[in-house]
Amino acid sequence: MKTQLRLLLFGFWLLFPAWLCLAWTSPVQAQDNLPKKPSPVKVSGGLNAYAGAYRASGIAARNQTSPFGLSGSVTVALPGGISLPFSAVLGNQGSSFRQPFNQFGVSPTYKWATVHAGYRNVSFSPFTLAGHTFLGGGIELNPGNLRLGAVYGRFNKAISSNLAEPDIIPAYQRTGYALKVGYGKPGNYVDLIMLRARDDSSSIASVPQSVTQTVVPAENLVVGLTSRLLLIKRITVELDAAVSAFTRDIRSTLVSAEGSNPVVRLFGKFFTPRLSTQLTQATQAAIGYRGQNAGIKLQYKRIDPNFQTMGAYYFQSDIESYAIAPNLTLLEGKLRLSGSYGYQFDNLAGNKNARTGRSIGSLVVSYNPATAFGLDVQLSNYGISQQAGLRPVIDTLRLSQNNLSATINGRYTLQKDAILQVFTLTTTYQQLSDLNTKTANQTENTNTNLNLGYFYQQTETGWGINGMLSYTQTQLPIVVGDSSRAVRFFGPTLGATQSFFDKKLTTSFNASYLVNQQSGVTGQVLTVSFNGGYQLAKRQTLTLSANYLNSNTGIQTQSFNELRGTLGYGISF
Repeated sequence: MKTQLRLLLFGFWLLFPAWLCLAWTSPVQAQDNLPKKPSPVKVSGGLNAYAGAYRASGIAARNQTSPFGLSGSVTVALPGGISLPFSAVLGNQGSSFRQPFNQFGVSPTYKWATVHAGYRNVSFSPFTLAGHTFLGGGIELNPGNLRLGAVYGRFNKAISSNLAEPDIIPAYQRTGYALKVGYGKPGNYVDLIMLRARDDSSSIASVPQSVTQTVVPAENLVVGLTSRLLLIKRITVELDAAVSAFTRDIRSTLVSAEGSNPVVRLFGKFFTPRLSTQLTQATQAAIGYRGQNAGIKLQYKRIDPNFQTMGAYYFQSDIESYAIAPNLTLLEGKLRLSGSYGYQFDNLAGNKNARTGRSIGSLVVSYNPATAFGLDVQLSNYGISQQAGLRPVIDTLRLSQNNLSATINGRYTLQKDAILQVFTLTTTYQQLSDLNTKTANQTENTNTNLNLGYFYQQTETGWGINGMLSYTQTQLPIVVGDSSRAVRFFGPTLGATQSFFDKKLTTSFNASYLVNQQSGVTGQVLTVSFNGGYQLAKRQTLTLSANYLNSNTGIQTQSFNELRGTLGYGISF
């Protein structure tokens, strides 16, 4: 009785916003001859009720034997692009409720002005303010070619540890602001950005002894430049650069900043240098040419070790990389080629035991000579190697690997009147090669995948069939006592769809049979499913689904059967 009452109250709560909106926005009969104004508030959503059955043998039940419940969602759209989504689930498998007010924020825009309020994440450049969520306010103004921006708020909430929850890692409250001044239009501009953030050392009472070395109040000042320039119509220049003064512990001893970096002398009034302050830089730049049928782009990136900004959550540091990315279009757009090659390495300060280098190359070819036929080829090669740093690299531990991946996807389409047929063939090959002979027998592996598919559809009647044959083989490293380490999966998948009663009733059937072989053991997995849906009215549907699973891995203790069935009703508004 209690469960039924909860379900009734749940349905009333979920539909109440829709009823309220309809009552508010629907005009009375005497106003039918008056012009209708658009509603300032829009409500949409849906409510679904379901009941089913579940049986299992050979394993412990993974569901209720008679599952039932209600699920629904309501979205309230307010003026200014504000959206408030609500969702809830109630049933004998558990209950949940979600609403958006834990972190609520708005960013209304009017002409060239945007105001931020509440929980927001704003990006000024990749190395300064780069999407970190803050609670506060801000404004962005773009009158003509002028580009102005400013935000202020709390970047981290104070978190205190306590005896009841000893696993909680404490954190200081962090407050900060960012300013942007620039000139130009989107795609052709120059911006100067500054971010300053600081932890409040008095925001938490104490820090446990176990984390006193890692949880310390910090301070950060970042000054950056970001630019996108269009030169001589077809040449583009991109630049993102920043200098970061990061003080790991604001309680450390003060130091003098005389004779230091020019940026520090210019912006020194905005932070206090200390013994724990580290000055680092980050730069990424690119220059590209884009012609009618060809283009090329040169890219460079360097991020100093330990570069940090409190305006971003995380990005990789201690790297330097070079890359080239050309593209070409031939045969009046029927053949497209694009590729890239780059090299990246670390240990920029030379203080690591070894330097790790990575080379990355890729090629993409797309050939579409006619609407009926298409072929895509993707190749990529990823290499990694090590060189001696402070110490020589031991041969048995030297990392030197190459990862090759190739994918070919072909398709052929036949369409005549109301009949559509599609043939597909996809094959993928991956190989990990270890160039270190002392570790190759423990790491090398290959993977091959092949899929052959067919799709048939009658667009008028809704009748359709589909089928696929798949084969996957993985060759694992050989271990002692096992001469064959190949793992194979193969089998067919068949499906059919049919519509009735002017497409008010839709049905589908799918079945798959997968064989797996490993270490001399053969297993099978059979899956059969049926789905049906009937449209009772414009916004009401009745659904029925059934699913059967038989898993026989070849090991008796790991074989089981499952049968599921569900009947559902849904309404949308």
